[in-house]
Amino acid sequence: MATFLSHEIRNSITYYWDLIRELVRRDLKVQYEGTLLGFAWTLIMPFLNLGIFYFLFKIILDIQIRRFTSFAFVGIIAYNWFQSGLSGAALSTTGNRELVLRPRFPAFILPVVAVSSSMLHFIFTFPLILLIVFFEGHHLPVAICLLPVVMGVQFILTIGLGYIATILNTIFRDTKPILDVLLRLFFFLSPVFYDPNMVPEPYQWLYNLNPLVVILQSYRDIILNGIMPPWFDLGMVAIFSLATAWIGFRIFQYQSYRFLEDL
Repeated sequence: MATFLSHEIRNSITYYWDLIRELVRRDLKVQYEGTLLGFAWTLIMPFLNLGIFYFLFKIILDIQIRRFTSFAFVGIIAYNWFQSGLSGAALSTTGNRELVLRPRFPAFILPVVAVSSSMLHFIFTFPLILLIVFFEGHHLPVAICLLPVVMGVQFILTIGLGYIATILNTIFRDTKPILDVLLRLFFFLSPVFYDPNMVPEPYQWLYNLNPLVVILQSYRDIILNGIMPPWFDLGMVAIFSLATAWIGFRIFQYQSYRFLEDL
């Protein structure tokens, strides 16, 4: 009996893995279909944003941050993953109506597909960070091997929030434009291009409730400073992310029967 159950579990994992892989491949293909530069936009857009931020915050405002180019670039591509993953997850059911309405289709994997597609953009862009760090005269730190830990925390956090976003957007179609505004606001409330220590002391406790503060700091500690991330803070964010993902998944499963009506 145990052998049969383990065989069934392996088959299920293989099935979901293959399905997610194929849907991610389809998403990437659709995203760049018909564009002139195709996948090159994944590399071009972060550099364009970096140029704007460098001009505004380094030349005009003269923010005193050491190695601002690599500092800002880490924040840009990490936040882009969070923003595009959450935004894509919000549309994952309404944008795949033909799949959701298929009998026995596991609709719960659609937010995972959206976040995974965005994560691949982060991974493909990551070598550019290493080039910038090397160009600024620094070497690849040994702590870089800890990077998957931080990525895993961000992945789970984005999926958990993505489940909640796709549920709300399926029921209330004006969720997506509201989410876009909130993500734009959240961009400035996250330390993408400035040091979190610049936030006034009376507001630090409130500001630090943002889980991206710890995640972005962890990326920079590993990549730029070559030191261990703040394990306690990162662990608290990981617990929050796991709880959010579990709650979001359970609510998604409970509300999935309504998708047939709302779609």
